[in-house]
Parts: sequence; structure tokens; C-alpha cells
Amino acid sequence: MSTDLNLRVQTPGFPPYALGAQNQQLAPLVHSGVVNPRGLTCGLVKMNGGHHAVAHIHEHTPILVFVHTGMIASLVGDDMKPYLHAPGSVLWIAPGIVHLGVNLDPVDAAELLEARTDEAFNEDVVGRPDLDELAAERATDLQRRYARGDFDDQLMAPSVHIVDQ
Repeated sequence: MSTDLNLRVQTPGFPPYALGAQNQQLAPLVHSGVVNPRGLTCGLVKMNGGHHAVAHIHEHTPILVFVHTGMIASLVGDDMKPYLHAPGSVLWIAPGIVHLGVNLDPVDAAELLEARTDEAFNEDVVGRPDLDELAAERATDLQRRYARGDFDDQLMAPSVHIVDQ
């Protein structure tokens, strides 16, 4: 077995964030534009305080989300059912399941790492604007309840949520 490895530094730091189709600040890290990802890509997601994404699906690929910092809620399914995530939490969502992320904190940004099998990292996103109004109502309610301390017990430890059909 050869020990010769091709190691390179893609950037001197992380690439800049850009607004993605799901209204999230994304910084793709490993994707088909920089390497043959062999089916796995990843990038950073930054959610400013009080921000929520728009409802969307990843048409063909599952996603795995790791919450690095921040208190997050995911709204999932056509009924926008909430799941809460503290730092260290992991969320896996199957392809085709509508979802969005909500930063529960009104001030502090949240940072997440997302891994996907979308080789370009964000090409299979399909919006669900029919859920925008419901998503905004649910996000506002969750942020209000978070501010009151309603979720303190649930957010004391990381969680793992698997969303499949």
C-alpha cells in the first residue's frame, strides 16, 4: 500500500458565505468544484440571530446536520412539526422531506455543519413557497417560546433526530 498522499489546502480559511436557495448563508467546503467528492460533500451554514430559512426539500439527497453553536429548531413536514437542537445535536433528513431551520436566539448567530450526497453541495434544493406563511408563524411562535424559557429543559443536552418517510 502506498503512503503517498495528495494533501492540499483548498483555501487559507473557510470560503465566504453566500445566500443559498433556502435563504441560508452557506459556505460549501467539499464539493465537486474542488474535488471528486465520491458521493459526500459538506459545508457550513450560518444563521444570524432570529433568522429562519424558507421551506425546501433536497430532491435526491439526504442531509446530515451537526449543530456546532446555537439553539436551533427544525420545522419538518407539511405540518412544519418542530424538533429542537442544542449544540452537539445531529439531524438526518431523508431526500424529499420538506424542512427548514430556525435560529431560536434573537441575537446570537448559530453555526452548523451539513453533509450531503449532492456532489455540488446545493444543487438539488427545491423551494416550497406554499409553506412560507405557516413556516413564518411557527418560527415566530418558537422564538417567542424560547425567549420565555419554555424549552430550557429540552435544550440542556444534544439530541439525535432521524426524519425518514
